[in-house]
Amino acid sequence: MEPGVSQVIKSFLADKGIQQPIRIDLHSSGCCDASLCLCVDTISESDLTLELDSLTFVINPETYQLVGDVKISYVDETGRKGFLLTSAKPIGEWDGFGVSDIKI
Repeated sequence: MEPGVSQVIKSFLADKGIQQPIRIDLHSSGCCDASLCLCVDTISESDLTLELDSLTFVINPETYQLVGDVKISYVDETGRKGFLLTSAKPIGEWDGFGVSDIKI
């Protein structure tokens, strides 16, 4: 995670009263390549977990094998605001371009 990202996530979770882990997952908008997203979820027995700055992140092992390590940034620009997930193994030509909210 880039500096400041954990505070944005914590604020989002606190505002919604959520204390669950954040899943890094694949998402398809239906028109372009798959992309990575963040969503509130529970931990499955087979999940890989990582504790960072009092936050729990989970990812399915198959997804991790496909994408590798994931960097989470936050973008707050005119017309572009949200989390930017960049994987070590890009999953499409738009990898690292689109921003995402945390899905509940």
